[in-house]
Amino acid sequence: MYLSRIVLNETMGQHSQLGQILRDRSYSMHRLLWDLFDDRDRFLFREEISNEQLGYGSASPLYYVLSDSKPIDNSPIFDVHSKRYNPQLKEGDRLAFKLRANPTITRRNTEGKNSKRHDVVMDAQFQYLKNQCTQRDISSQGSKRELFQVLNQHTDYSAKGVVKDLTAELQKEADSAGKLWLMKRAGTNGFSIEEPTLRTSGYRWNALPEKGRSAGFSCLDYEGVLTVCDSDLIIGAIAKGIGPAKAFGCGLMMIRRIAPA
Repeated sequence: MYLSRIVLNETMGQHSQLGQILRDRSYSMHRLLWDLFDDRDRFLFREEISNEQLGYGSASPLYYVLSDSKPIDNSPIFDVHSKRYNPQLKEGDRLAFKLRANPTITRRNTEGKNSKRHDVVMDAQFQYLKNQCTQRDISSQGSKRELFQVLNQHTDYSAKGVVKDLTAELQKEADSAGKLWLMKRAGTNGFSIEEPTLRTSGYRWNALPEKGRSAGFSCLDYEGVLTVCDSDLIIGAIAKGIGPAKAFGCGLMMIRRIAPA
């Protein structure tokens, strides 16, 4: 495997609007990265901000790319820096990690068949609001926004500051559901997570107008400390990525070795 750091070259970086255009077009960005591979190799990537990562330069996009083959290094758009990536891991190793993922859940419909995927964060908040309505004998039919408004009008939710309180509760539900999504996948991918270290941040919706008016995906940033349980499984997970939406910059786990506890 190869791990590459890819940034806009100096000439391109001087065009102040180019970085914003690339940032707003996730699918188009992936297609530009494809051009770096002669055989259209499958790869994972993660977007960052160049001056935050390098400590200098402009706030233009920077990409970490993990691929089976080495990307070309004569791109007219990008400066490409690649190195072989062959992590030597063993059971018991402790690693700090970062992961940008698209956590989703599949719920069964009333006929017992699988429905489409749901965003874990939005689903957790929706289920919380439905349960709160049910506990108060309020109809739980409606959208998330509608249930939120109905609860705020109910007698025991009508005190001053209730909107803030309910919003805080929804944030707790989102954080818990996001963490649980990754914790459930740790074992099958060859690692365990030190739960107190696990943090989530940066939840956002990414629209894909080029794929349709309502098309898009959500992503959530994770970081924490893990312990290797099965070196083959975790290396395989790093290589193939974790979760869906890999074509849009999700799934690449970045790791850094740390000292034993």
